Amino acid sequence: MRNMARLALLPVAVLQLALLIIPSPEAGWGGGSVADIGLPPEQLIEGGLALWAVIFLAFTAFAVIANLKPAHVEDRVAAPLALAGFISAVWLLASPYMDWIWLAPLVWFAAMLCAWEAAYRLDVIGGFDGTGRRLLTCMTVGLLTGWMVVNLALSLPPLGRWMFGLGYSEAVWMSLWVALVPLIGIAWLFASKVSRSLWFFVALGWGLIALALHNWYIVELHGLAIAALIVGWIVIGRRIRYGASGSRVTRNRLE
Repeated sequence: MRNMARLALLPVAVLQLALLIIPSPEAGWGGGSVADIGLPPEQLIEGGLALWAVIFLAFTAFAVIANLKPAHVEDRVAAPLALAGFISAVWLLASPYMDWIWLAPLVWFAAMLCAWEAAYRLDVIGGFDGTGRRLLTCMTVGLLTGWMVVNLALSLPPLGRWMFGLGYSEAVWMSLWVALVPLIGIAWLFASKVSRSLWFFVALGWGLIALALHNWYIVELHGLAIAALIVGWIVIGRRIRYGASGSRVTRNRLE
């Protein structure tokens, strides 16, 4: 079973790399997506979704190392990580051709849960141990986990507008807070119950900064940009405050 989980990482990595080659409006590549879908306040600035490329490349390196030199840590996180990567990659490829707004939050939620399981297993093992191999594992799991949360949060405002029949320029504050409030709650839940991975908060911070830059420079909704930065300060501040006490498991034992 562990061999199958490790091997599953390889086709998922290839599928993800295909997204770097095949233009995908959903993933932010292809150039025509802004004109097609408009400029909602929860959109990231152009280039903000470049974190996908970092995640895909880290995932590929992780998959190769896990299969060339199998070890316990990679065996433990391989299955949920492969499933999270597969769900997200398939959705990114398929969603531009589907008009199912209600499905996006469900897909990202499922991918997030799989990534969280990988993060939980890694935290139980002990997280970063000072080696380059473990650094790659922590980076891959943490970035993917945090980025699933960002995508889940950004998928909620379109669902809200669809339910209430609103356009992109209507109730912009509501659209932004529909994304930001769940993001705060999910980040708190992750840090409290799953892990305090630095890379998880790096992904969240990247997404919030890209969101703020979009609102400041592109749609010029400066109040929304400031709100996104305040949320970023709250989220990252929690990591700074509690991050020095070790893993979630260690903290629970101390408490």
